[in-house]
Amino acid sequence: MAIDVTLLLTRAQCDEVTKELDKRLRRLDNKEQNYDYQDEVGGEFATDLNQELTGLNLRIANFDSYLATLTAGTPEHDRTTDDRRKADDRRGDIQAQQRKRGGPKVVLGQSALKETQSRSASLEEDKAAVVAHRATLSA
Repeated sequence: MAIDVTLLLTRAQCDEVTKELDKRLRRLDNKEQNYDYQDEVGGEFATDLNQELTGLNLRIANFDSYLATLTAGTPEHDRTTDDRRKADDRRGDIQAQQRKRGGPKVVLGQSALKETQSRSASLEEDKAAVVAHRATLSA
């Protein structure tokens, strides 16, 4: 929806609106920078978590296969059982981190960034319309 700049009858009114739009743009720019930074850092972190989890799942499957070939109570079986338990504990830690800072959180942050960018574009468009209208008004 286009704004109705013809409602602005003086240059002072145009200046007032432009000043307020500039404030809104500065606030949105700050939000955009924050979301952009969070996206960059969060995306890298989420990717690292996903990669580590993939490796751990493979390692745990290998431990399970290997344990099936070992005799219970031998030092190798005990060592492998401990290693598997540690890998499973780490997998639980990663899954907890993913719930807090994983893919869904990053995607929602990206959506917020996109929303902020579209709001900024809309405000820039409105500001341009007010400035163009101001130029048509007499001093």
